[in-house]
Amino acid sequence: MTVVDWDDRPGDDLAAAVGAEWACLRRLTLGPGEPLHLDAEDRETVVWALDRDAVMVRGPEDAERSVRAEGTMDVLVFAVDAPPAAPDATPRPGTMIEPSALEGERLIDGLTSITRRDVGGPVGAVGVAIELVEITPGRRSLPVSDLDEVSVVLRGAGQVVVDGQEPWVARGCVVGRGERYAAGPQGLRVLSFRERPRPA
Repeated sequence: MTVVDWDDRPGDDLAAAVGAEWACLRRLTLGPGEPLHLDAEDRETVVWALDRDAVMVRGPEDAERSVRAEGTMDVLVFAVDAPPAAPDATPRPGTMIEPSALEGERLIDGLTSITRRDVGGPVGAVGVAIELVEITPGRRSLPVSDLDEVSVVLRGAGQVVVDGQEPWVARGCVVGRGERYAAGPQGLRVLSFRERPRPA
């Protein structure tokens, strides 16, 4: 299966559900003051706050390995094996950034019309590339690369080309190795996690 809805799989590993064995993705709800412990010391973890449009990363070098909700938080938690922390690595601050505030790159070519933002670089991710793409209503995205990818539809509705089929997707759909998106009348907002090539 390469497309699943997060509402159908509460607490499940959504990355594994779409065939991405290289990563783990879960949707969780945290109550006020409830901690989210990120215990794996060899993993890099991305916490995306769905209701606040904010993201943070915790890596192996970070001493603080938990996130605590001030109020109720609806989050995506993505984890991937990370390179070992360098002995002199500086722990990252625990602040979140707002991806929508990052400068976007506008691409228009034929039927393609998107704005994409590199989120992974500004937030300091090293084990995974993170990209936020806004697809203009009625237009389509660029084809994805050959690298493994897990994407989550955050807003809007449309279709995705995957395994020779074109299923409809909407908020909450998780896609493994989608080839191209086509936005409906509301446009599409898609968050993608892409595997970085590993040294041989």
